[in-house]
Amino acid sequence: MSKLRVCVIAALMLLVIASTASATTFHGDAARTGNFTTNDKILPIVAWKQKLSGLIGATPIYSNGHIYVTNWYGWNNWNPGLYSLNADTGAIEWRNENITGASSVAVYGNLIIVGNLSGHLYYVNVTTGAIEKSLLLETSPSYWGIASSPLIYNNSVYVTTFSNGTLWRLDLEGNILWEYTTGGEIAHYTSPAAYNGLIFFAGNESGIHKLIAIYENRTLAWKFPVEGKITNSPSIGDNKVFIATDKRLYAISLNGNEVWNVSFKGSMSTAAIAYGRVYIGSSDGKLYCFNATTGDELWNFTANGKIDSSPAIANGVVYFATNTPEGTIYAVDAFTGKVLWYYRLKPPEGSYFNIMSSPFIVNGRLYIGADSGYIYCFDSKGRITVNVTLAPINMTITVSDKEYEIRENTALGALIKASKHVSNDNSAEVWFEVTLDDSWYESYGSFFVNSIMGLTTKKVDNNWIYWSIWNETAPLAVGANLYYVKDGEKIYYGYGDGSNLENCSVILEINVSVTPVKIRDVTVNPAKLGGNVTAWVSIGASEDDWYVLVVSGLNENGDYIAGVSTFHPNGEKSLRVPVLLHIHQRNSVGDYKLYAGVYKLSKYPEDVLDVFGPVTCEVSQ
Repeated sequence: MSKLRVCVIAALMLLVIASTASATTFHGDAARTGNFTTNDKILPIVAWKQKLSGLIGATPIYSNGHIYVTNWYGWNNWNPGLYSLNADTGAIEWRNENITGASSVAVYGNLIIVGNLSGHLYYVNVTTGAIEKSLLLETSPSYWGIASSPLIYNNSVYVTTFSNGTLWRLDLEGNILWEYTTGGEIAHYTSPAAYNGLIFFAGNESGIHKLIAIYENRTLAWKFPVEGKITNSPSIGDNKVFIATDKRLYAISLNGNEVWNVSFKGSMSTAAIAYGRVYIGSSDGKLYCFNATTGDELWNFTANGKIDSSPAIANGVVYFATNTPEGTIYAVDAFTGKVLWYYRLKPPEGSYFNIMSSPFIVNGRLYIGADSGYIYCFDSKGRITVNVTLAPINMTITVSDKEYEIRENTALGALIKASKHVSNDNSAEVWFEVTLDDSWYESYGSFFVNSIMGLTTKKVDNNWIYWSIWNETAPLAVGANLYYVKDGEKIYYGYGDGSNLENCSVILEINVSVTPVKIRDVTVNPAKLGGNVTAWVSIGASEDDWYVLVVSGLNENGDYIAGVSTFHPNGEKSLRVPVLLHIHQRNSVGDYKLYAGVYKLSKYPEDVLDVFGPVTCEVSQ
């Protein structure tokens, strides 16, 4: 072979690699692996959210500092369009109101390619949003039009149309190069994938659904018939193609032979491949992890509803969402299936905030859409501010499979209460995991905070990175469970080298309110008419003061019994206060429903601090 020919071939190979790598598309790459590169773990820190209105079923696609996404059919008034957003701030840069649907865009250079509800495929200018070319490919668009997400591979555009199971190949100028029609209807959202010169797509020949592999020149490579209807898009990794139907999940070799299959309730969720494993969501509400070589199930995680979102994998974590009225974004450990955090949308009554959009991860951020009409951007760095109300009572925690009692009104109690909270705008419920180490408990009576939100102690460039704990002036001098917080105090958990709070990459700021007293329990024995009975009230206190404790209640005839006590904690954090109740001889027998209320003496009886009940007191002759 001549040196000139070698140089030409090498140049062409570089051109192919460059052209493929520069395109951004649904599920991250041409092989639809869902495998994204980032050095950080994405956290439930909302860097921004931008309201577009309508329903956002498409995946937000990142390119060159911008996010491109479509919306469709909306709640009430909505603004349809293909949107360009600033990826850093979420600011809307432009909107083309003539483009709408669930097709995730493909971006290549100065070109956006996207399907439309009308059945057209549009070529759009990335800078202005203007349509440069329009082609009607789906002649029976129904409610979906072209919901398939276009693929740009080796300077060609590939997209499927659902009504007749057709794969289309076009050039970058919008000229149709060829089409391959299978004849039957296929799933509306299934999209083509490509690897090693082959294009993989779903087809339907006379009611028999098949995965089809075709060369770029339209020469058929092979067809693989499947049981059931293909519900998702093919993804390629580990030298296999993975495809799901409503009945089974298949692993197929690159030459078209079955490697393995398992019973499976497939959804739109396209498999992600990483670490020799396959991650995929199902219509039964579980995220599954399979061994890519053998098909053995390694673990599954039960979410709060159907998973249509295609999982994205980055830095050992799987991210996905659920298509349920309280659409939830999850982060799950890729190796164990342990949930690290979730962000659950809380729709107003009568609304449904489903999520079928899939995550797109880049530059330490995750982008996803929802039926709330918002695009959400989650960050790997920043600050979470949480407000908690703590009571001066004991709470039980489990560490290393052992149960411990700690005080709720401590820095550790504040962390545990903060781990499940409602966002500041009341639009979402947020939960994150907290793991503790009890190695020091026997010697020092305290716990070490090992991880929060999946961020663990680690060594980076000879420096230890860990969670340090601060109040408003300095690091805490004792363990988190030994530091009692005051009403109105701020507690900070910072992830860094511990030298300076503001240098931490992640800061959890907890604004604490502490109730002065809390009733934990009330016990009372059976009583007799004309006699007395003592109600014992267990109370926790955080402030030394004089308090009034009232226990009273009625039976079904309206007869009442009541008693009053006063007490002063004198530094005691837990007390058992007796309240003497007299039962009048003229009362009727039966069950009395008692309630206990506690007041500060200075504000009695206007301002009740806590109420507990009902507790039953049986009264007899």
